[in-house]
Amino acid sequence: MHSTEAVRHLEYVINATTTDGGRRCAAGYRPVFERVETDGDGAAVSDLASALGAEVRAGSRPSPAEAERAADRVLGVATDGGK
Repeated sequence: MHSTEAVRHLEYVINATTTDGGRRCAAGYRPVFERVETDGDGAAVSDLASALGAEVRAGSRPSPAEAERAADRVLGVATDGGK
């Protein structure tokens, strides 16, 4: 999956589960998906879209910082602050 497809996927999930504008909200995640696409591969982008989509379906709206942490987990990046 490419980052643009992932953003569109998340847009559909947001539209289906909330009254917020999916396009506007999902666009905020675009830089995270682009980073995952650059640093990982299509499977990693798909994994991130699934993870964020599950959170949205559960009624949560991940912040950009939470989306970045989810991206780090998908990419296997240490998120302990270097400790």
